[in-house]
Amino acid sequence: MKENKLLQHVNSMASSINCLLENNHPLQAAMLTYAAIDHMAWLKDCHFKEWAHDYIIEEGFQICTAGELWAARNGLLHMGTAESRDFDNGNVEHKIFYTAGSARNTRNKADDVVFLSVPVLAGFYINGATKFIEELKQDSEMMSTALEKVKRVLKQHDMKVLF
Repeated sequence: MKENKLLQHVNSMASSINCLLENNHPLQAAMLTYAAIDHMAWLKDCHFKEWAHDYIIEEGFQICTAGELWAARNGLLHMGTAESRDFDNGNVEHKIFYTAGSARNTRNKADDVVFLSVPVLAGFYINGATKFIEELKQDSEMMSTALEKVKRVLKQHDMKVLF
């Protein structure tokens, strides 16, 4: 069944994010979560912010906006910082700093900072991806587009390295 390739891709991303979290690599897990959101948006033919709004923010993740997630993604993926052009230009209200472990999502006393729990973000991504897959199953045109795209996703093949 062609849907299996799509499910394998989504499950592989979720498993990789969980692996990073379990091995105490929360920033790398956040990076991969942002990349995974990018993948889902690409499969749906929409922008990161639209997918994040529809499948993360609308599902109850209200510590920040989809635009702030976009700005945080750009800062973390491109520079490894909480800074981003959108924040610096005043396009978003909050910078996002990351927490893991027992720390929770919270606002700082500084008005321009939000602390985001990476495991919580990852959980919302996984739930959003699950909802997205269910929607794809109900929309044959959207499913067809996603299946065509997932064929192009790079895959790992078992290879032996000889020295």
